Amino acid sequence: MRAKTLTPKMLMNRVFKRLIRLEKLSFLEQYAMFMGKTQLVESALKQRLVEKYGFDEARVEKWTLGRAINELESNGLRPDFIALLRELLEYRNDLAHEFLAVHAFMQSLAGSKAGRLSAKQLRMALYKVEEVIVVHDFLNENGGL
Repeated sequence: MRAKTLTPKMLMNRVFKRLIRLEKLSFLEQYAMFMGKTQLVESALKQRLVEKYGFDEARVEKWTLGRAINELESNGLRPDFIALLRELLEYRNDLAHEFLAVHAFMQSLAGSKAGRLSAKQLRMALYKVEEVIVVHDFLNENGGL
């Protein structure tokens, strides 16, 4: 039987365990994994809107992650999970719209040392997406969503 509690320590351990696989990947591969995993989260949230709340699948498919989060919030999804999703949305927006350009610009100015700042931001984003996945799966398995 699965635990009905997910303590912060349990969450952190699960997330770090999931991140071990990603450490072996290159910078761009890690970036792609972040974007891909975030897309999977977005798809799962949209599917929840369709299955649980009766939204039209064709309409929901065109929505952004932010719009899906807003609709889930207005339909009463747990506020703590909504807050976590909003944190992920911030990372996704930063990484999708500016991250690679800023990374390339910093490297052209400061060389490889600048890459450490980008790598740190990417690691934080990867932690956040893995955290969302772990919490989502836990809530889904234990009736919390």
